[in-house]
Amino acid sequence: MVAIFVVFTIVLFLGVDLIYQRVQRRKAEALEPQSIYARSSAIDRISVPEGLFFHPGHTWAAVTESGLAKVGIDDFTRKLFGKIDGIEFKKTNGEVKQGEPLFVIKQGNRRIEMVAPVDGVIQQTNALIANDPEMLRTDTYQHGWLAAIKPTNLKKNLEKLNISDSAKEWAREELGRLRDFFAGASFENKLVGQTLQDGGPPVEGVLEYMSDDAVKKFEESFLKK
Repeated sequence: MVAIFVVFTIVLFLGVDLIYQRVQRRKAEALEPQSIYARSSAIDRISVPEGLFFHPGHTWAAVTESGLAKVGIDDFTRKLFGKIDGIEFKKTNGEVKQGEPLFVIKQGNRRIEMVAPVDGVIQQTNALIANDPEMLRTDTYQHGWLAAIKPTNLKKNLEKLNISDSAKEWAREELGRLRDFFAGASFENKLVGQTLQDGGPPVEGVLEYMSDDAVKKFEESFLKK
């Protein structure tokens, strides 16, 4: 009888612990940024957090309590880049316009321009990312911001950006465009190119495997809007 009671007690505690772990897991998932998931022929997961404004050129802006706009590259672009060798910023106190070049991503001999999501004056650049651009692999949206801008035309600028549900829908459309783009792109690594063109998902850092001409076409089609 005692043995049965002991077994019953152990089973009860295990059941309670399992329920507790599930509750904690759900709480943690609820705190994660909202994301969209690609089912086929696209990057496995593209994070699209709530509260950020996304420019069609794949940069984002977050308006801070102080009135500054912190900006950076989105998860879509970060996954496609993979390894980033350096970032070249415009000078502090320089003026930028929405849709015009704000910083340059350096990958080997390639220099890929990324545009400003808002008009304004550059107040600060992120020295941590400048010194260690690989930090972007693990933190694209919080500590991974690249520049802080004092907006000069914020209301009008935000009307041209995507946020929340519209940002998620835009990201889905971009993934679809990316599939079409891969169908016509040329790759230095033939095996990678065949995999993508046959419907396989692109590996992180796929831009590294693309020819210079294909990367230039990607930049024109996806990053300069």
